[in-house]
Formats: sequence, C-alpha cells, structure tokens
Amino acid sequence: MAEESPNTGAALPAEKKEKLKKLMLYWVFGTFVIVWAATFAYIGMFTGVRNIGLILKNAWLLWLIVAVLCGAAYGGYVFYLNKKFD
Repeated sequence: MAEESPNTGAALPAEKKEKLKKLMLYWVFGTFVIVWAATFAYIGMFTGVRNIGLILKNAWLLWLIVAVLCGAAYGGYVFYLNKKFD
C-alpha cells in the first residue's frame, strides 16, 4: 500500500513520524555543531585569540542563541507534525 503524501494532510504512521523527528533532530544538532565549530575557529583565526577561555567568554552568547533557536525549530517541527498529521 502506498503512503499518503505529506502534502495531503492525511495521518502519518507513528513510525514515520518518529523517523522524521529523529531526522530533524539530527539536522538541528548538526547545525549547532557547525556553528559552534565555525565560531570557535573564526574567533581564533581572525582575532588572534589562542586562549580557549577567552574564546568561550566571547562566543557563549552566540552559542546560547543558536541552541535556543535550534530547540525552537525542533519543537516547532514536532508541533507541526503532531498538528498537521493527526
């Protein structure tokens, strides 16, 4: 039996929802890791700061904002899945 298209608003099987949630979590976590690594590297390269404590002091707010946005994106996606496909 063919699966319903996500655009039709039909109910998705629970396994499919869990798979989509795990995929979104993977991408959100990957986005956070990329932002963390990029800012860590750029602060060290372009400002000449080699002190890890100073890098952490300068970048923690950005990392906190990105973490909150990633959490909100994941929460919004889970809400969207539950609302649209139930």
